Amino acid sequence: MRVEGPARANFRAGRLDSYAFGVEATIGHNPMRYLFARRFSDRATSAITAIFVLKPDVLFGTYVWIEESLDSASCQIHTYLPTMKKPIQVVDRLMFDCLPLTDIGYLDLMAWPHPALQPSRADGCPPVDGRTRAEKRCYAGSSSLSGLHVTELVTPRHGLVVTRVVSHRGQQIRRWDALELGSAEEDRLPRRVRVARVESGHQTDFSRTSGIVAVPAEGFDTPPEMLREVVERHLSEEQE
Repeated sequence: MRVEGPARANFRAGRLDSYAFGVEATIGHNPMRYLFARRFSDRATSAITAIFVLKPDVLFGTYVWIEESLDSASCQIHTYLPTMKKPIQVVDRLMFDCLPLTDIGYLDLMAWPHPALQPSRADGCPPVDGRTRAEKRCYAGSSSLSGLHVTELVTPRHGLVVTRVVSHRGQQIRRWDALELGSAEEDRLPRRVRVARVESGHQTDFSRTSGIVAVPAEGFDTPPEMLREVVERHLSEEQE
């Protein structure tokens, strides 16, 4: 199935509609390991995205589950930590922040801009430095998110988002940058990205540590724990 839609999805993987890959990072002195998994369906106008925390051991079992639909302009985000009784839904401004105890931004995991964001004039967004040839896309928060802006820099040829900045009332809060893109065979899926918290100056680099593997689409209809096991198995087979 060819993944197509009204706009290029973030973290797209060519013709695969159900796939996964591994990611590593270091936060402080703690090595982190993650699994990223995504399934497109309904003519690639809806997506389920999951990210699972494998390391450190204290966070094993943590996950984020995002369901998006372009047709209904909806997006639901749930997150779960082992200390919780059940997953909680992420709402309002928190959806533009990070998964607890990590630097992974919910917005940076989504396939498309959150429906609470509306296209805005470029001159209405805070200035963003970056690649000079990139096209600028600006979004403003809805009435409940007054003062929130998201600015993206996009490559003109491939439509890849290479920089994303979240600002509130003109002050930058978080910045995401694709530092290294994958090959054409990998649909230029980023190999390395950096997330920075502008106020504190803290930043974290995330590196893709595996190839892109196809996973069964029906795995996304099972509980997240079972999907994680399926992804781990397929990545292990890919590395053998």
